[in-house]
Amino acid sequence: MNDLELAALLGDAPRAPDPAFRFDVFARMAERALRRAARRRAGVTVAMFAGIGLAFPAAQAAGFTLAQAEPWLMVAGVVSLAYVLAVLTIEGPHALLARLRLLLRVRV
Repeated sequence: MNDLELAALLGDAPRAPDPAFRFDVFARMAERALRRAARRRAGVTVAMFAGIGLAFPAAQAAGFTLAQAEPWLMVAGVVSLAYVLAVLTIEGPHALLARLRLLLRVRV
């Protein structure tokens, strides 16, 4: 990029090459990228919680009660516990903690 292209991002072109100007442009570009990423993460989080919030009333409206869901929840809990114990046994506690941290992160 030359100074004229960078100036188009901020408004006015400098008369001579200016390293401070380039630094300001790149700082502003990085700030905008961070804002875009933050908005994207916020949108994903809002959509995820809205989906979860709509799933329960929709299931209840369809006639799916907690009594009917108990066997499925029990199976999900047992399978999750078996997975955690298998990873702990095979790879050790550090690998298990690393996997859990990875699962808790929100992907963008």
